[in-house]
Amino acid sequence: MDLKDSTDSQESMLLEQLQALLDDETECLKSGQMAELQRIATEKMRCFADIQSCMTAASQPSKNSSADAHLRNLLNEIMRKNQLNGQIISALQRFNQGAWEFFFGAQPATYSGLGTAKSSAERHLIGSA
Repeated sequence: MDLKDSTDSQESMLLEQLQALLDDETECLKSGQMAELQRIATEKMRCFADIQSCMTAASQPSKNSSADAHLRNLLNEIMRKNQLNGQIISALQRFNQGAWEFFFGAQPATYSGLGTAKSSAERHLIGSA
């Protein structure tokens, strides 16, 4: 096994580790285990740094096209899972914002014809005096 094969193997191992972290992240998001997300985020950042340093060390393209195809497939799956997790997080943020506004009566600002925010005294419900 030459240096390039060893680097490909290490890249593959790191990508598979990242994929497993994304799976764990998805499960935490689905089950509401928010405390665990911080640990996973820290592990993901460490894994990203390891992948970047590994890929920087492997500046030559691989001669093994099946290994390259495997790495590309892993990367595509990782990107898909990361985007899905991002969408779940965005939906949770919107839900939390809506709940906050519902419970605490926060109203979005209304704007004048000039585009400036109206004061609360200027915002009246329709039909109020």
